[in-house]
Amino acid sequence: MPSLPAGTARVSTGAHDAALNTQPPLPRQLLVTPDVASRTQIATFASQLAQALARGIRLVQLRNRSLDADGYRALAESALALTHAAGAQLILNPPQHVADLWLDAANGVHAGTVPKADGWHLTSARLLACHTRPPDWKLVSAACHDATQIAHATRLGLDFITLSPVLATATHPLATPLGWPAFSALAEQTSLPVFALGGMRADTLTSARHAGAYGIAAIRAFWPTA
Repeated sequence: MPSLPAGTARVSTGAHDAALNTQPPLPRQLLVTPDVASRTQIATFASQLAQALARGIRLVQLRNRSLDADGYRALAESALALTHAAGAQLILNPPQHVADLWLDAANGVHAGTVPKADGWHLTSARLLACHTRPPDWKLVSAACHDATQIAHATRLGLDFITLSPVLATATHPLATPLGWPAFSALAEQTSLPVFALGGMRADTLTSARHAGAYGIAAIRAFWPTA
């Protein structure tokens, strides 16, 4: 894979207000979508995503751990139509076996099957396995949980990271929360924009910003219940 092209250096501030100097500023709120277990649920998912976009969400991570490649592609195509119509950006985070297939698209075998989204989100395990930034994506983000992962994401020149879990979360009830002091110490170790994830609510943004976050990421806080 090629290295990060010249001219795409990041610009940072002490409050982690950085964004690519070739891109408009990132939104402060990142919606991580809930799981869709089957293709029969895509229509309901699309209706709820449309509501989230109508409420102002402009950055969406399409996370899924249940669908096969065809199912996730159908989900992504539906989400892409909605996000782009709203002027929002969509970042792919498919099941591991789909990621294994699609991240090899550079060899041309599967390139035509990958949805034309705005970016790709790396799991922490895949992040550490990368030697260079995945090519051909406008935005590349990664899930980080410790200093080693943050340092690697910084070396790769990614566009932003999520750092979690900050607070207790029902999504990962057995995970030990970092808490705001530890979050702040870790966020200070990178020039990349850091989104606080885990236990976030819409009204947590101010606390997160004071702790050094660029923004917040959440599922329940930004996802309509009906």
